[in-house]
Amino acid sequence: MEFLEKLAALTPRPEINLVLYHGVLAPRARWRPDVVAYRRTQRDRATDPRAESEGAHRPRYWTWALLMRRAFDLDVLRCPRCAGRMQLIATIDDPAVIQRILAHLGLPGAREDPRPPLPLTAAGAEQQALPGVTV
Repeated sequence: MEFLEKLAALTPRPEINLVLYHGVLAPRARWRPDVVAYRRTQRDRATDPRAESEGAHRPRYWTWALLMRRAFDLDVLRCPRCAGRMQLIATIDDPAVIQRILAHLGLPGAREDPRPPLPLTAAGAEQQALPGVTV
């Protein structure tokens, strides 16, 4: 109970700013507009696909392709043959359909017969030894 009391004392109240700025960066500082850049830099369509025309509606969520590009610097919609832009036309979530497609293409990850899951042992029961492992 003492731990929870100490933790509650360290937890800030809602809607309280944890970072306070002083001097030139203070909210009402006279020189703040000279120091802080309020506008974002203009984006170029050639370097950033998120560049938008002025006044265009900005989407609420990031697409998975933009997240992949931001996180891994990988453009997943770039065509490997012609370097053009590809379009996402469908997503496949059903594991059975994915297995059939991978098997048809001969790609790894497709199994003819998936291995059955290992049986769970009861508490205190003796576990089976793994092949090739000696204890």
